[in-house]
Amino acid sequence: MPGPRVARALCLMAACVLAAGCTDGAADTTPASQRPATPSAEQSSPQARPSPVASVHSEGRTRVLEYGDLIVRATPENSGVRTEIEVANTYKQDTTYSIQISIADGKGWTAYNRFWLQDVPPGKTGRDDAMIGSEDMGPVPQVPKIYVDEFTPVGK
Repeated sequence: MPGPRVARALCLMAACVLAAGCTDGAADTTPASQRPATPSAEQSSPQARPSPVASVHSEGRTRVLEYGDLIVRATPENSGVRTEIEVANTYKQDTTYSIQISIADGKGWTAYNRFWLQDVPPGKTGRDDAMIGSEDMGPVPQVPKIYVDEFTPVGK
């Protein structure tokens, strides 16, 4: 039987993928084969938390996905989609996070990046950013769809 942290991570991933893919009010039509599969991991946790509700909104040209401890911002630029992540560590120990984010347009343009936030102290927020995709892939999505393919907290 998986530990509480595994169950939480799996619920988090499933809800993020479902909610984030519907950023324009319609289900994403990008074939699943164009998005990477989500690997699984096992960890232990002192207690399970209820799954939060995903929220997607716009801040100007930036699409924002908020889901519990994770916030993802995706801003279209000429050379790709600037993607910023932040994770608030609500655990009682330093925590490392493995996060994979995909950005898509719902019509075939899909790109992803893996973020690795190491040793985020309790009560602090880990941040990282990257350009996802490129203009070589075709027109950059102007209303990017955000997918959380993996969100795995790994305690010490």
